Amino acid sequence: MSAHHAYDAIVIGGDTSGLAAAAYLGKAGKRVLLLEAQDKFGGRCGVANLGDGFSAARGAHTLYALDPRVVSELKLARRGLRFEGRELALTGLRGDGKHIVIRRDAHDTASSIAVHSQRDAETWPRFRTELFDLARAMRPLWWESRGDLPSGAEKQKLDRIARMGALAWLDSWFESEALKASLCFDAADGGLSVLEPGSALALVWRAAQEISGLQGAVAIPQGGMAVLTDALLLAAKEAGCELRTGMRGESLILDGGRVAGVQIQSGEACFAPIVLSAVRRLSTLLPPAALGIAHQRTMARRASPLADVTVLLALRSAPSFGGVAVPLANRFVLAEKLEIYGSAEMAAREGRLGDELPISFVIPTLSDSSLAPPGQHILSALVRSVPRHPVEGWAVLKKDLATRVVAAIERLAPGLSRAISNIEILSPDNDEGPITVPHMLTSGAERVETRIAGLFRCGANAEPVPAISGRAARIAAAIAIAGQR
Repeated sequence: MSAHHAYDAIVIGGDTSGLAAAAYLGKAGKRVLLLEAQDKFGGRCGVANLGDGFSAARGAHTLYALDPRVVSELKLARRGLRFEGRELALTGLRGDGKHIVIRRDAHDTASSIAVHSQRDAETWPRFRTELFDLARAMRPLWWESRGDLPSGAEKQKLDRIARMGALAWLDSWFESEALKASLCFDAADGGLSVLEPGSALALVWRAAQEISGLQGAVAIPQGGMAVLTDALLLAAKEAGCELRTGMRGESLILDGGRVAGVQIQSGEACFAPIVLSAVRRLSTLLPPAALGIAHQRTMARRASPLADVTVLLALRSAPSFGGVAVPLANRFVLAEKLEIYGSAEMAAREGRLGDELPISFVIPTLSDSSLAPPGQHILSALVRSVPRHPVEGWAVLKKDLATRVVAAIERLAPGLSRAISNIEILSPDNDEGPITVPHMLTSGAERVETRIAGLFRCGANAEPVPAISGRAARIAAAIAIAGQR
């Protein structure tokens, strides 16, 4: 016999977005139930155990989009969230040893770029200023529930950039392939192609973010990504939320045109006039007719063959790179030629790995030694443009991918393979991407609201670009709360 329970609000999905949404609703005095299908909270911030004392995040290995208001309003710093280093410099590794290091200091960055192009070195400060100015002008749209697009000169720049791929936009500024190839990696978030419209806008979106008070920064939490989960979990618990793991929401209960609750896979029915969903595919909880024809077409159009994959290496010693000396506590990009992006994307669309793959990696143990035994390290690599549905299946592809990633990094860090004690490859999420320009240019309210009254999106796919942010959760909770006053 199924049980029936009543709540003021139900949140589906216990990743960082779901936990933030639940905490906000609980703070507002709502009786909240959060349902997580897995046995642990955290999603991509959950911990992967590599054995022998090694651990790392199951997905994301850095933070760059965490909403400052979420950090402040949910008092995450008081609940343990700290950053060992406030900003990781971006280092484009080169086989010739002439690595490009992009720091906050424009003069230092220009000096690094000058090795490849004096013209680009002189252009860099102007590019960075224009990028950051436009990014700040976009914050009202991206950070608020009903913000507006910029006007005047910023709008003209936005209209141009929104029609461009990242590669074309960077071509209009720079001549150095080394610089453009390093910058392109961040433009391919959310299944975007650097050749297509939207990817240039993704660079602006990243520049609009703020970590530890620094615009456009990238950081690693002290204690690893699980610290963010723990802080949000504590906020939700202290707000009085009921948190359940191992409870999969099977379908939404509807009453006419409004949501009425959630049917759990176990047979239990939970009722509430507000439901916030952090799951990747909201469509799996609803009958197709409930979404409307327009939404069904959008879902079909957004299906993407491109995926990002995390590769974790447990190392007995830290890698060493030849060439220009660079701090290991940086964020590295390995993509020496621009053609790597296009060839990897084409191969992924055919269900196979490209001959070369864009790779970004960090060594989080340099910021937090607790993630590995003394003197040993974790290398966490993000690999772009991998086939979401490989022809040979993931069991076979993982072996090939591991070999290629290790070989690519070892070309610049000789002896890496001898230091590896374990390798873990995490299959990609069943994501909806890629994102579209219209989605990126909509207000927060438009991204979280659905055509079903009381039902809201609050997860990564309700952000302009999928990321660990919590901003969509904050906006969705605020709109849901306001609707009941």
